[in-house]
Amino acid sequence: MQLALLIDYDNLMGFTGKSEGDPTRNYSHPDAVAYLENHYGPVVYSKAFGDWTAPRTRRTIGDLARLGIAMQHVPHGTTGTFSRIPGFAAVTMGLDALDIIAANPNIGGVVFGSNDLALLPFITRIRTSGRKVYILGAEAAAAAALTRVSDEFISTNESGMRSKTPNTVDKSQVLYQLKTILATAELPIGELESKIQAALPDFSVADFACSDFEEFLRNIANTTVKITKKEDDTYIGLGNCHNASAYSDEELNSFDLAQYMQATRWHITDGEIRDKVLHNIYVIFSEKGREMTNEELRNTIDPEHVVEDRPWQGTIWSLIFGACLWENPKSNSQPQSRRLLSLFRTVANEDDFLIRYYTSLFKKAYEDRPQLTPRDCAELMHPEDVEASLPLFEKVFENLRNPAPPKIPTK
Repeated sequence: MQLALLIDYDNLMGFTGKSEGDPTRNYSHPDAVAYLENHYGPVVYSKAFGDWTAPRTRRTIGDLARLGIAMQHVPHGTTGTFSRIPGFAAVTMGLDALDIIAANPNIGGVVFGSNDLALLPFITRIRTSGRKVYILGAEAAAAAALTRVSDEFISTNESGMRSKTPNTVDKSQVLYQLKTILATAELPIGELESKIQAALPDFSVADFACSDFEEFLRNIANTTVKITKKEDDTYIGLGNCHNASAYSDEELNSFDLAQYMQATRWHITDGEIRDKVLHNIYVIFSEKGREMTNEELRNTIDPEHVVEDRPWQGTIWSLIFGACLWENPKSNSQPQSRRLLSLFRTVANEDDFLIRYYTSLFKKAYEDRPQLTPRDCAELMHPEDVEASLPLFEKVFENLRNPAPPKIPTK
């Protein structure tokens, strides 16, 4: 099988949004080519995208030139010391891949060295044509949405390169199961490990470079769980956080807004589906006194489960913490799917409902990213009609700048 290799060098090395790269990234272009050719087939086309004017790329340019790799300069924005045009490299890579396949029908697979979510539509198009798609990158920074739709993920780490099929469990799946299992009470570590193994038969701590389950919890799920040593055993409970990210602050700072939001806030990425879900939730609960369990609500609004578990639960959490939906205390001891939900009584209308939802959704990003603007949010949430959605996000930012949490309703 002949391969095309396209590398977003700045993204791969963690330079995105900052002048210094991530020192934990261990990418070598000669090693990558050798690995691909030993395991998959000859690399007949290779191209790298990056800011080749920066001093940090001098050695890389030499390595690429010796291998005869084409290099394309990626333009930056006009503000800041290192401001990339979001998605530019990924879209250019995707278009190049389609052109390469059209010009060379013998190409059987495309390797993208990037974790940019703008690649998603190109991956779908390429796989539909019968070609394989591989994602190459640092495991800690891999976007789950990309690894799920690719044929394999090839990680670059300290111990060398290795491949993982999409059937291998990723971090987001494990974190979701941890939160689901620990929703009602803490558990002994052995019992929790058994439950995780039953829910995710392919789960292995070795895939995360951990020697045992406790090391996995401490190193990979440390923002999600709390570990308590007791006389008779080690107990695991939920940490004091919601929608916790498995990434370090340094990794989060290297992400673009779309990647950051996916890592820290679970939400429905398809704007049309998201609008429909939010509208239907509001309509159902706008009937005075209406109350439903989370599970009943989902089966009513999304009976085909078009929305995956993670973004559905994340949307519900954002609605709850945005004071859009209210959890009845009578059901607090129940698993999340069985908890009773109703409309928060101070919600005035559907516009108010949406403003509160997006205020909750962007709260962390607003606190972590001082440069965030209403237009950034509009472009991410409604790229098909930014101008029309901009007034909504301007109101959201008014809430973020002047938070005024509503009073808790009484029943």
